[in-house]
Amino acid sequence: MKRMLVAGCLATVAAGTLAVGVNASRDRLVVHEWGTFLAMNGANGVTLDGMYHEEHALPDFVHARSRDELRLRSSNIKGETPVIYFYADEPGQVQVEVGFPSGMWTQWYPQAEFVGPSLVQIGSLPRARDGRIRWTVQVAPSLGRQPQLPTTAADALWNYARDVDAAFVSADDTTRGGSRTEWERFIFYRGLGEAPLPLDLSAADGGRIGCGSALPEGLKHIYVLRVEGGKGAYRYLPELKCGQRLDHVMPAMDHAVPVDDFSATVSGDLAGRLVESGLYPKEARAMVNTWRASYFTSEGVRALFVLPQAWTDRFIPMKITPQPDELVRVMVGRIELLTPDRERAAETAISSLASPDSAVRERAFTLLRDQGRYVEPIVRRVMESTTDERVRMLCRQLLLTDFVTDIRTSLTDAATGGRLVHEPVFARAQLASLLRDMGLNDQATQEGERALAELALMPAPTMTDHTSRHTFRALARANEGAGRDREALKWYGEFVRFGSRYQTCSGCHELAGPRNDAFFRDWWAGRKFGELASRTGESTRLIETGEGEVAADPGSLLARIRLAYLYEGRGDSTRAQRLWAKIDPPAETRATKR
Repeated sequence: MKRMLVAGCLATVAAGTLAVGVNASRDRLVVHEWGTFLAMNGANGVTLDGMYHEEHALPDFVHARSRDELRLRSSNIKGETPVIYFYADEPGQVQVEVGFPSGMWTQWYPQAEFVGPSLVQIGSLPRARDGRIRWTVQVAPSLGRQPQLPTTAADALWNYARDVDAAFVSADDTTRGGSRTEWERFIFYRGLGEAPLPLDLSAADGGRIGCGSALPEGLKHIYVLRVEGGKGAYRYLPELKCGQRLDHVMPAMDHAVPVDDFSATVSGDLAGRLVESGLYPKEARAMVNTWRASYFTSEGVRALFVLPQAWTDRFIPMKITPQPDELVRVMVGRIELLTPDRERAAETAISSLASPDSAVRERAFTLLRDQGRYVEPIVRRVMESTTDERVRMLCRQLLLTDFVTDIRTSLTDAATGGRLVHEPVFARAQLASLLRDMGLNDQATQEGERALAELALMPAPTMTDHTSRHTFRALARANEGAGRDREALKWYGEFVRFGSRYQTCSGCHELAGPRNDAFFRDWWAGRKFGELASRTGESTRLIETGEGEVAADPGSLLARIRLAYLYEGRGDSTRAQRLWAKIDPPAETRATKR
């Protein structure tokens, strides 16, 4: 009998009426899915806000909302690495729609035919709700050859999801002029939301865990993991019944093992539980391999648990045409726990940024920077819990800085998920800029001058060496921190020039940095350039020059983005938006109804 299997790693398909006439074999249709929903809890068990940051960059071919649409009024849950696999004996067409009532979808591949809601020109920060996304894909189980898949680095995390026996899928992209067919082994998407996960986790009584009373199905396969000082330990709970609470679940480190051994053991165990939950072995291994570094080797305390399919069906309702004969949806919930020790250390670090001692400031900055994408929720928690009004003021100032608000942490390798190691002088320059942003001018000057002295001993940056991006960035930040605003303006301008040349550089844009013109719309370095031009009184002169450059060469990316930054820095948002509309078309023109 002819057989068609559709297996999806995080196949979430929305409620709603789908077009009729979808052409696919009806002998058999099976859908599998896996994915992760991530949240962070304070020590008191309250889910924290600010969970919109990226741990590592997605490949450049992934479609996304514009960066300014990823800044939301509130976001406390992150849907990560959703993928859908298709298996079939015969080629066919399948339509998939995914809803997210308490969130919205932010990235996807291949191109969708509809993404909603539109968040363009709404006048205020959007709420994450009423999300919908829809694809019509061609399923190709056997082509006699492998189609041309998007290029990724050999060690890219993206590749793990391809290591399955799935059919290939394709969809047409007509949003970039003309039409092109995009191929992959799965459908991918990702989202942000405003809703708690159905597991209670706090640091009380040695680690308290419980299943919410609103989840009659209960939870299965709960792991409480602890990674400290290069070692790991975990506790496994087969299930938690609705309303059940357990204390003292945090694993002790007495019998912890080296993190590599720990990772191998627990990842194998989790993969087996995922197979028990309905995934095929290769699907389970693909999921575990994708998240291995983040799940099992990163420092901290976290809980992983398999969400019941009934919860998934309610939380991200799915509809597929034709209707599958069998549907298996395996989602893993993940809650990072901000322990009391970690919270106290963060509060001390925030306070120490104002220290007159450079070594103390450096240690404080290193600790905060090492929080990666969790720094914003941690700062928000400290601001709420501290009894020190001075620390609360420093938290407010921190939350306004690029150090906190930048969408993606720069501490993890975009391909492997491993930790990056930077030159200490680059971190010092960033600290100097951060201190200036926070109004700690004396401390900023000290750090900035010290960084500039160190940078003077390094080779001068060039426009042709992709590693020069670190030096351009550091020179701009160090001068800003030192209070040398005109020099900072010059180097931010050079950094913008360097970034605008991304299409001629093959060394650093495959998985990070500018990957398309839309990147520049919300680039912190461009915003700094505009602000410093205004602060130094150079806006009028530079705008006149920029207008002439745009008139002479309307297609120049550098001229247009630099002029847009200058308008924004002067407060002329109308002119800036006109330029951005040409550089980066509104989101609904990039992925809407075809």
